[in-house]
Amino acid sequence: MATERGAAGPDRRTRVVLWLRRPGSWVEIVAWAALAAFVVWTIGPALIGHGTFLNTGLLTRYTPWGESLRSMANSTNILNSDTIDTVAPQTSLLTGLAHEGVFAAWNPYVAGGAELGGIPDSGAWSPLSLPWWILPLAYAPGVVKLLEIVVVTVGMSLLLRRWGVPRAGWAVAALVYSSCGFMVAWSNWPQTRVAAFIPLLFWAIDRAAVELRARDVIAVAVPVASMLLGGFPAIVGYALFIGGLFFLARTIVAHRRWLPVVLSGVIAIGGILFGVLLSAWQLVPFAINATSLVDFSGRGQSGPNGLGTPPLVSAWVPDISFVQSTGAAWGIRNPVEEYSYLGIAAVVLIAAAVLIRPAGAVGGPGDDLVRRRTHGVVAITAALLALAVVIVYLGGPVLSAVRELPVFDSNPIGRARVAVLFLAAVMAGVGFGRLAQPENLRDELVRFRAAGPLRRTGRVLAVAAVLFVAVGVGLQTLLALDPVPEQYVHRTKLELLAVGVLGVVTVVLVAVVWLFRSRVWATVASIGVIALVAVPAVVATQPWWPIASTSTFYPTTPAIKYLEEHVSDQDRYATTGSAMLPGSSSYFRIRETTGHAFQTSEWKDLMRAVDPDTYPTATYLSFEPNRIPELVDSGILDRVSTKYLVADPSAPLAGTAEAGAAQTKWADLTDDDPSVESASHTGPVNGITFTGPPAPTTSANGMTLTVAVVEDGSGATLASTSSWVPGLGGPRNVALQGSTIPASTSWHVRITVTGQDKLVPIGTDDSGHAVMSLTRPDAGDGVTVVHTGDATIYERSGAVDRVRWASDQVVERTGTARVRALEDQSLPDDTVVLSAPTEHTADPDGTARITLQGDDVNSTVAKVDATAGGWVVVSDSLQRPGWTATVDGAATKLVAADDAGGAVWVPAGSHTVELRYAVPGATTGALLSGASVVIAVLVTVLVTVFARRRRKRVRGAGQEASAPTP
Repeated sequence: MATERGAAGPDRRTRVVLWLRRPGSWVEIVAWAALAAFVVWTIGPALIGHGTFLNTGLLTRYTPWGESLRSMANSTNILNSDTIDTVAPQTSLLTGLAHEGVFAAWNPYVAGGAELGGIPDSGAWSPLSLPWWILPLAYAPGVVKLLEIVVVTVGMSLLLRRWGVPRAGWAVAALVYSSCGFMVAWSNWPQTRVAAFIPLLFWAIDRAAVELRARDVIAVAVPVASMLLGGFPAIVGYALFIGGLFFLARTIVAHRRWLPVVLSGVIAIGGILFGVLLSAWQLVPFAINATSLVDFSGRGQSGPNGLGTPPLVSAWVPDISFVQSTGAAWGIRNPVEEYSYLGIAAVVLIAAAVLIRPAGAVGGPGDDLVRRRTHGVVAITAALLALAVVIVYLGGPVLSAVRELPVFDSNPIGRARVAVLFLAAVMAGVGFGRLAQPENLRDELVRFRAAGPLRRTGRVLAVAAVLFVAVGVGLQTLLALDPVPEQYVHRTKLELLAVGVLGVVTVVLVAVVWLFRSRVWATVASIGVIALVAVPAVVATQPWWPIASTSTFYPTTPAIKYLEEHVSDQDRYATTGSAMLPGSSSYFRIRETTGHAFQTSEWKDLMRAVDPDTYPTATYLSFEPNRIPELVDSGILDRVSTKYLVADPSAPLAGTAEAGAAQTKWADLTDDDPSVESASHTGPVNGITFTGPPAPTTSANGMTLTVAVVEDGSGATLASTSSWVPGLGGPRNVALQGSTIPASTSWHVRITVTGQDKLVPIGTDDSGHAVMSLTRPDAGDGVTVVHTGDATIYERSGAVDRVRWASDQVVERTGTARVRALEDQSLPDDTVVLSAPTEHTADPDGTARITLQGDDVNSTVAKVDATAGGWVVVSDSLQRPGWTATVDGAATKLVAADDAGGAVWVPAGSHTVELRYAVPGATTGALLSGASVVIAVLVTVLVTVFARRRRKRVRGAGQEASAPTP
């Protein structure tokens, strides 16, 4: 028997040696090596622990980290701050609490509170987010990106294998898709974790369309569920839209009879439904949250205009409307929303997929399954690619019709470019596969002459289509030059020249393979094409994927330490501008009034009353620094327990300004003479504004600015602050902890600059004293500067406790009236503003002592000792489904209070009040998911058992038939 097996063919070693002797094998090796090299050169350092893939180097641009990190080097990507102010902090909170044994359904730390673990928004429940749960936080993002590339590669390999594409094409398709504009620009958002499953989804859809096997229900369900759990359902919608069209065309072409077409449709739809059920434990809460909280108005596509010419041209000229990811842009959108890189070599390979026929016939005449798997796939994919380009980029009537569909009506069309780039990557993989095993052009011409009119017409149309697209690429590129600003024209033309050269070289290499029969030349040319795909992909991707030092991964600074020590469970802080990077509070677990999260309309109404210019986006909340003088005295901020206000060290100052002397001269500060002093003043001070250099003055390593209030006579330092600054220029605000300086104390200010490598002029008067205006604290406003240096922190003593007792109540039935009442500083702290009348009336003479118990993020528990009946008021953002209240364990009504918060009636005596958040719809969703899994397992077991019995019966019948007749 062993001899028979050996005679059946060579052993594995021999097969490997023979395979290596084939020229095509080296093309395959180089293709896979190129994919590996892309990984190594882009995310490799993060994978070996030399940095983090999360762009925390961007923190050097923000208060308070700029002072601590002291870096003059800017991150090469300034466009993905969302990933470090909301995505990563929320994920770290969810996974960190899970390690502590807590399921964080609620995030109490951002914007008065927001949903967390019960919905998929953070992307933490995606299978690709597993590293966040088990690895160090700084290391996890790089591994997540690696898993994305692995899943893309597996999906592309399975899909293209079905279509008979050589293995080298699988690697090229995976490389093109992994380096495409969408997968690069949206990295570290949930979007790419969803999009990574699109190749697997199309593989499963293709199986369902062709194979007609019930098990493909599971094949479709797994990627659908994985995508839905990824946290960005719009990508799922786009994929299913294009996938549905693909499925319909594939099943009709493969079967051409209505019964198998219907059967395949049942399998595909069943798989989608099963995938929805598998993810129902997250989808049901998400649906409830979206319908009650998310405002989709203004988020969708409007008008018939697609992304337009420059974003389309960025597919082959990556910087046509911006300078990589560094911030300089002249398009009408954020580059993240339109970057569409594929590479000019990939564009040429798409043309090759249309023009070049594969060598030999795929399958024999009797192999119907192979024919069905491969027949028409290129034509269908190319047609869908053309349709997607029209919808996403060119617009017009087609887009006007599509935008009325679900998902398209609530998302900008630019995000649908993921479908374009996926289909393009597939076509590039097919094109390279045909390049690896092409039918020679001369053989093609022979076949063309012998073909019938219909086939000839098809080939002519294919050539015409490629020529039409080639002309279109040229014209679109010329049109994209028009909006380029003058200072970037030369740079852009040089890039166009480089792209043109790469394109011509790629065309020549493809022509060499197609025209000549030499295997050596074909191998060399194919390897050259791989290089032309991989090298530009690495060059285009690296600026978008900076590897940050692990020292920049959310370091704790003095300002953050102050907040951690002083912001209790009864308080919050609010941000101005980008200080503290609103939303990062989730990482540090400090309660914040502002932040980056979905918020209720009631919370937004309150915040807009504080600052009408807030909410640059629907979810981003921070206050304008110029409003600091009003913010410190806001009645609404008092009501939502905002005890602290954080600002940039140079932000406008709170208090009353006193003008100083006119600036007439300059004092040039140097290393040898680094200080200048002001004239004398008396009394308390919140800060000063001095005149810095008339033109921005920087230093190679930054400078240290120290401002000290020095008592006249004794020379004692009454207040002092020191900040690292990259440069100085113009008026400079400096906050000082001088509000307690006695009115009779005489002092002067000493301004010192060190670390400069050039003269730093400071404005002075004729006598050489530094000129400056003073900002005095307002008597009785309760606002104090409590921290300076890396950030300015104001303490607002008028803020009420987050959980407080109200012994009086007023009722305001409209939101406008409630906001007006809460703005009124004369409203007593112990009065609650109710949204509707209740059966209870608080006793104005009653008092109560409230003690918070426990630290569960999902609940607020208070021990109440009351002398009379009244209200326990909680100033969290509670006007949303999921919150319930109990008093001594008995359910009670949670009434709307202070517009966005809630209140619970508590009778006299000692009681325990608990407000708890439970994910709405979680039980229903879990039951649906659990039941679907159980049913799937039972059906699988039954089908397996019946199949085995049927095989046994068949074998038994065969043995009886072959038994000799007596």
